[in-house]
Amino acid sequence: MHETIIKVRFNELDAYGHVNHSNYLHYFEEARISAMDKAGKSIDQLLNEGFLLVVAQIETRFLASAHLSDSLLIESGVTQIRRASAQWFQRITKGKTVVAIQNTRVGCTTPQENHVNSQTTPQQSKSFSH
Repeated sequence: MHETIIKVRFNELDAYGHVNHSNYLHYFEEARISAMDKAGKSIDQLLNEGFLLVVAQIETRFLASAHLSDSLLIESGVTQIRRASAQWFQRITKGKTVVAIQNTRVGCTTPQENHVNSQTTPQQSKSFSH
């Protein structure tokens, strides 16, 4: 498991003084990017090589609140790798308290797939949406 520490900032709070739920998505994403960088494949490298990463599915459970200046530990790990996607499990803790957990499936397109998709006609695109 890769570990990332984030300190809660004022602009991330809601009117009740808790971290707004939408900010957890940013925390988890930042931790995934950090984990990939630590593993030797930065987002910049992937983009420069023509790869695109897309979030295909997210499931988040909020278990406790976080507040201003809390130091949050985000643990990130890949639990499944498929041909064109990876499943991530992540957990945010504050001390011994689990604040949130998230399962995320991230898809990846290759340079070849990008070329095929750019050649798709509008009519073909409609057939994919059904």
